[in-house]
Amino acid sequence: MTYSLKKAWPDFLSFKDQILEIENSSFPVPWSAKAFEEEINNSISNLWAIILEKRLLAYICFWMFDKEIHILNFAVHAQNRNMGLGKNLLRNVIEAGAADGIENLWLEVRPSNIPALSIYKKFGFIEAGHRKAYYSDNREDAVIMVLNLAGKKLGEASNY
Repeated sequence: MTYSLKKAWPDFLSFKDQILEIENSSFPVPWSAKAFEEEINNSISNLWAIILEKRLLAYICFWMFDKEIHILNFAVHAQNRNMGLGKNLLRNVIEAGAADGIENLWLEVRPSNIPALSIYKKFGFIEAGHRKAYYSDNREDAVIMVLNLAGKKLGEASNY
């Protein structure tokens, strides 16, 4: 079940260590606790997670503003990958966007992150461009992916 950690500050604090464990094992340049705390306090930011028996398995952080969603951070615990949890979170964000009249959902991803690129393409994201030397650890470019939600009906993302 997807759960918003932004509804109450104690919710985030109780799962902060688990989020940081996933973050640190998932990314070469992980977000700090302060970065997550800033997002919790940002009015356009959302932090959703899948939690089972008090264990956080996956999370997604995104901005929702005007007619757009921008996915900022998205990870699944290494022990829980390839179980559909990431797809479930992404599907929930798409469904929420469609329900709110969001027109575009976009994100940046490393071209070397083949599993993520594959998931995004299955959901209908298309490559919209590149950001040169976007990643600070190795100066890798970012692929900008966009999903047009205009005219999509609630439930269309459930096919993935």
